[in-house]
Amino acid sequence: MRNTTSYMNHVVLADDDRDHGILFHHVLKQVDPSKTLTIVKDGEELMKFVMQQVPDLVFLDLNMPCKHGLECLHEIRNQLKLKDLPVVVYTSSTHMTDIQKSYLHQADLYMVKPFTSFHLKNALESILKMEWKETNYKYYFINNRFVPFTAQSGTY
Repeated sequence: MRNTTSYMNHVVLADDDRDHGILFHHVLKQVDPSKTLTIVKDGEELMKFVMQQVPDLVFLDLNMPCKHGLECLHEIRNQLKLKDLPVVVYTSSTHMTDIQKSYLHQADLYMVKPFTSFHLKNALESILKMEWKETNYKYYFINNRFVPFTAQSGTY
């Protein structure tokens, strides 16, 4: 199994919550100090950034000003140079409809924002080791564990 942490060097966090950004940065540096993190505060800023510089991994909040996370995800998947970019939906929503919509928009993984830095650290350690190109994950991360997503597909 290939160690993917060696190629996941540039991570982008799209989140309008400054406190989550600070926590994410702090924990990512604990997990791997060599990682570069760019934080963007809204969907429009994210799309401008990824069109200029393609990162290795995106953590995408759903509820952001200017452009919703699902709109960003749709645009990413419709851009040839971005369509294979791993995107983890990183949100506080535990609603099954949000999880389902995220996977219908081709999110690679759905992660509910952890309540503690310990849980975030566990999640990042796992996510940075995933084989993004070889596996189609249908899990979401909640309560410090990955849970299979088994809801039927459809539209809401």
